[in-house]
Amino acid sequence: MSALGSMELGLENPFDETDALFGSFNPPGPGISCDGSQFEKANSLVSDTPVPGHFYKIKYGGGGLLETAGRAYGLKPSAERLKRAQTINSHPLNIKFWRPPGNTFERKYFGKGVISFSPRFTCGNRKCFATIWIPPVTYVYPFLGLGTAIDSFDEPVDPRQSQREWGKESASGRLSAGRRIDMTKVPFRWICRLRVYLEWPNEEIKQSFATGTLVGPRHVLTAAHVFDANWQNDPATPAKVVAIHVAAGADGLRIPFWYSKTKPDDWQSHPNWRSSHFDSRFDFGLIRLPNPPIAYRRFSKLKNKTLSFWGNAGEVDGTFLLPVDVLPEYGIRTLTGKALNICGYRKNDNGRSILLPATVRSVSSTAGKRPVRQLITYAADTSQGISGSPVWYWDKKSKRRYLIAVHHGDCGNCETPPALDSCTTQWVGEDCMSDPKIGVLLTQQVVRQVRGWINEDYDVKRDIAL
Repeated sequence: MSALGSMELGLENPFDETDALFGSFNPPGPGISCDGSQFEKANSLVSDTPVPGHFYKIKYGGGGLLETAGRAYGLKPSAERLKRAQTINSHPLNIKFWRPPGNTFERKYFGKGVISFSPRFTCGNRKCFATIWIPPVTYVYPFLGLGTAIDSFDEPVDPRQSQREWGKESASGRLSAGRRIDMTKVPFRWICRLRVYLEWPNEEIKQSFATGTLVGPRHVLTAAHVFDANWQNDPATPAKVVAIHVAAGADGLRIPFWYSKTKPDDWQSHPNWRSSHFDSRFDFGLIRLPNPPIAYRRFSKLKNKTLSFWGNAGEVDGTFLLPVDVLPEYGIRTLTGKALNICGYRKNDNGRSILLPATVRSVSSTAGKRPVRQLITYAADTSQGISGSPVWYWDKKSKRRYLIAVHHGDCGNCETPPALDSCTTQWVGEDCMSDPKIGVLLTQQVVRQVRGWINEDYDVKRDIAL
């Protein structure tokens, strides 16, 4: 690749020293001894000083809950410090250390109980103090939302296929964002609606939406956070994904092809996703659908042709699954300012897909004035449900489509300062709005990882555009 192409795309040296900006964090496993020794041995997450994202061995006479919250988060006496103290106190891992409130202030603000800082815990042959969890200061917004209550896991299906106006792909950024799509056309028939079923601690099952892309015989590329719902990086996971229904080309209740029920054994994410504190640079993963491979099935709606998949060589022309690093070799010197397409299933669209325009802001944004070469930023009107959607470039001249990124979502939240320098956030009513949006670039490392996952199941190298 030419130096010009590498420089303009901003993709050299991916996975670089920006790890220091985003941090690294290994969440602990379940269970805790009274002095935290299990975690200390396994994860070195027990601290003698209060540090967010660690367990803290509280000390008698070393200050109470308010002082601990102030030291942990760097806060002076204020309403914010009280709020943080309440967060620490009410965490599920800390409730077992409660004692009854002892004064008017505690009864007002900690009415159900307050963490005891008294030496009343026994550890073997010695006295010790409670080891409490200090929630991390970094807040990651709940990508999937809280979900909506459901009666069953049954997939609502209307077998009729609707006739929709085919929304035209954007090459200029002037696409109308509300046009309906014929989901049997390329590339829309490979875009999958994901019904995500989450189980909450009270055993209630709720449903959320997300999006994926069929990129192999039975393999759906999506965002890792779609099936990893522990979005606050918290030892007490608030919810877990128990099932995902995958429907290629779904249009409301109409499913023109087929849908699959998948379970946790069918999903995998980049190994650095969880271990790196839910770093958006690694927010991609793969869902394996049951056999036989849906991509090789023939459908009457396609005139008895196979469904195929994005990047399948020799079957359907015009779609490429290539690392963005090599795009200069295809005449695309830069993506900055280009008009991209995002197609997915928003939360409030009754299960229908929507084609959204996006305008590239930066192919290599910065955090602390240092490049983050694994992410792409763009202006787009996305919302919950679009997570995991394909982000592609339609080259009008060559009539080719290049998959550019996996849609991640917002660039930040309104609780903490954003990591990316270009990110701005603001509250609009009860919703936090951010600009720009971000996606995980399909760099050589990402494409290599995806192909590796696919080839674990099948020898399909001949079927993938190399």
